[in-house]
Amino acid sequence: MAGPRRTRPSTFRCAAATLLAVAVVVVIVVLLWLFLHPSKLDISVDHASTKGFNFTSTGGLAGAFDLTLHAANPNERAGVYYRWVDVGVWYNGTYLAGAHAPGFFQEPEGETRVHVAARAPEEGWTLPGEVEESIKRERTNGRLTVDVHVVAKVRFRYGVVKTRKYTVRASCPGVAIDFASQTSFHRLPCYVHI
Repeated sequence: MAGPRRTRPSTFRCAAATLLAVAVVVVIVVLLWLFLHPSKLDISVDHASTKGFNFTSTGGLAGAFDLTLHAANPNERAGVYYRWVDVGVWYNGTYLAGAHAPGFFQEPEGETRVHVAARAPEEGWTLPGEVEESIKRERTNGRLTVDVHVVAKVRFRYGVVKTRKYTVRASCPGVAIDFASQTSFHRLPCYVHI
């Protein structure tokens, strides 16, 4: 005696089941993204001064820019691993100095201060003549205005889950360094892009 005959599912049922599975996956991904999507990080310059700032006989720059950056993580659920932080000091589009800071971890809603001494490149590097003259003029007036650029590699952590690596770029224009009073400085927020 032959058993009951099994019918093959129709093409319509297969397509409907596939669409339903895709819709469920999309809804899960959207809900996870809404729940886990990290907020933009906040970076600002808390302090800027110079140490040993002078010009070399070859037209280069000596000394360092002492900078204190303030990094804030506004995320309630995500911690942030900073693998490294690179800082560059620019004047009217001309690179003056740079520094590299080691990585650190920030708890959710945490804040960290990063101190760096951005130094000019070593021997063989010279400033364009017009840039040197412009810096000397500003220095004579007691204040030098530079731009600070920050690049960092980060990962977000949700419990035991880590995201892919992101490149964070922060631009801090108009950082005024006062040669007369190195202690007077007001926090300057940066424009942050991830």
